[in-house]
Amino acid sequence: MRNNTRQILSVLCVAAAIVVLRFSGLGEYLTFANLKEHRCMLEQTVTAHYAMSVLLFILAYIFTCLAVPGALVLTFAGGLLFHTFPGAIYVIIGATSGAVLGFLLTRHVLGDRLQARYEAQLLQFNRELERNASLYLLTVRLIPVFPFFLVNFLCGLTRLPLQTFTWTTAVGVLPAALVYTFAGSQAAAISSLNDLVSPRLLLALLCISLLVFSPFLWKKVKERKRGRREE
Repeated sequence: MRNNTRQILSVLCVAAAIVVLRFSGLGEYLTFANLKEHRCMLEQTVTAHYAMSVLLFILAYIFTCLAVPGALVLTFAGGLLFHTFPGAIYVIIGATSGAVLGFLLTRHVLGDRLQARYEAQLLQFNRELERNASLYLLTVRLIPVFPFFLVNFLCGLTRLPLQTFTWTTAVGVLPAALVYTFAGSQAAAISSLNDLVSPRLLLALLCISLLVFSPFLWKKVKERKRGRREE
């Protein structure tokens, strides 16, 4: 009974924290207009306090992964303030750290309990996930049909290994990180948020995503062909 009460309280606390973050209004500050308005001040701050600026940027990105809107603008800001490759690295660190945090919170609060309670029903699902986890996760990350934070929480309910979740997240966010930090480094050519989803940038994102995704897809195709031959 005491364990059940703790479990319920943990769920409520995590849910409350997510709701507070989501509707706190923090996302209203992560806008393209605010970024352009305070650009000079932000650049001066980065120049004067580079290490602290990097740390704060990564922490801000972690918050966006826990349901605070503004990841696209923040990625653009990474390129604007730190240039393309350093900015992309900081984005990947922040996004992966935030994703892992959401994953572990969900697993600790709900995932282990869910797996224990429905072990028999989830047996086949867990086996299928174990065989194709990397391909599934890379697909979801590279083709973001579901919100980033939702994928983190849903994966926490499964028996997906933390190591697999971590590296697929890092690789999966790489294309968008590169494309949008590059756009940020060319801020003079960006006049509005709509320019961040222009056909040219989307095409670049698609090309990099295919480049990242193709080796894993080819590996799976070869494995299936090998399996058919053995049968």
